[in-house]
Amino acid sequence: MLVNLPTIVNLLPLVAVGPLVDWLSRRAEQKAQLKAMDELTESPNDLLRDIGISRDDIETTRLLSSRRAVG
Repeated sequence: MLVNLPTIVNLLPLVAVGPLVDWLSRRAEQKAQLKAMDELTESPNDLLRDIGISRDDIETTRLLSSRRAVG
């Protein structure tokens, strides 16, 4: 089968860039989530109680998200 080489070369950047864009998007989301958890960790207990979460909830979420990132 004869393949048109310029067509393949033109599609190569799209194939290479797509996964990179996905990875950068996931990484930005992870960083935002870590920042939010850090800010919640430093919040006073009264504020956490008002929004209906506990420090245990924050730590559980942190542990679960770190396991997902590794596994």
